[in-house]
Amino acid sequence: MPAISEHILHTPHSGIRRMIELAAGVPDPLMLVSGDPDFVTPGHIIDGAAAAAHGGATGYAPSAGIAALREAIAAKVRARNGLDADVPGVCVTTGGCGGLFSSLLVLVDPGSEVLVPDPGWSNYAAIVHVLRSTPVGYPLDADAGFTLDPAQIEARITPRTRAILLNSPNNPTGTVETEARLRAVLDIAERHDLWVISDECYDQLVFDGRHVSTATLGDPARVVTVFTFSKTYAMTGWRVGYVVAAPDVARQIALHQEPVVSCASTVSQHAALTALRGPQDIVGVMVDAYRSRRDAAIAELDAAGVPTVRPGGSFFLMADIRGAGLGSWAFAQQLLERTGVAIVPGAAFGPAGDGYVRISLAVAQDVVVEGARRLGGLVRELQAG
Repeated sequence: MPAISEHILHTPHSGIRRMIELAAGVPDPLMLVSGDPDFVTPGHIIDGAAAAAHGGATGYAPSAGIAALREAIAAKVRARNGLDADVPGVCVTTGGCGGLFSSLLVLVDPGSEVLVPDPGWSNYAAIVHVLRSTPVGYPLDADAGFTLDPAQIEARITPRTRAILLNSPNNPTGTVETEARLRAVLDIAERHDLWVISDECYDQLVFDGRHVSTATLGDPARVVTVFTFSKTYAMTGWRVGYVVAAPDVARQIALHQEPVVSCASTVSQHAALTALRGPQDIVGVMVDAYRSRRDAAIAELDAAGVPTVRPGGSFFLMADIRGAGLGSWAFAQQLLERTGVAIVPGAAFGPAGDGYVRISLAVAQDVVVEGARRLGGLVRELQAG
């Protein structure tokens, strides 16, 4: 038969998925891998979707999203994120992943380069590669809690650079960036005439500090901001996200969803509308739970002498396992084989993540604490030789 595209065969795939596959071969593993909240979507959101479906909302939606949802999103980002947005600048997407893909599809030419955080979510590199561009990692400063270093970003700009991708709060580190550092990156983008794509999918899951939307700090016309309902409302399976951009950019993103997905699920869009219009107390409940899990895991790891990078947001925790004397992949595999705990190697998120492992806080607290206890025990064993 004809050959599959050689380019596609070289797509860098997710180390998260690889760990899930490895864990499938272990009896009753403790899974500290996923970015899928252990909370069920709140009942009123499910009921809102069901009512809409029974009312006939089962056909195609406009490519940019249903009008009522776009209006609600514009109101949300004005009130909560400080963005100067209206309906023409909003496009509903198939999750945050679909928002990132469609945005890069519109903004980046084949053969160009996109600067991505290192460590950073592994699908950034995959999306850029699929679009026949080159991902170029800019290292985050581990000694400063994996924060942005604007000088490291500017040093990697070449004539082929087209965009800078930012992520705050960050996956996998949980770092919440300061206004000053984000503003410095925007200044760099303006000097070099680059796009900025700001992935803000954890914008409401913040424990310490304050989330700042990048587009509020400089020229908003060069910033495309990507959000999702997945994390805030425990709606990962509904696949609804949204992009906020200049109206002409948002329109192109909507047009170019047509040949890929046509539109986000209509029923899911009604669920998202219910989420925005309904009570918001569940968000605080989930944030409090993730914060409690973070603090409990850090206490367990501190007791074992394992350093951590204290996350200010998201629901992930990076543990420093360099004292074990193994790379992060070798350590993760030993942890799984010897203790039944599945975590994600930091190297799965880029070279700067090696020496660390990512612990998911999106599982019950007793599981998080037990996983941290076993991880600390393995580090001590390996240190003892």
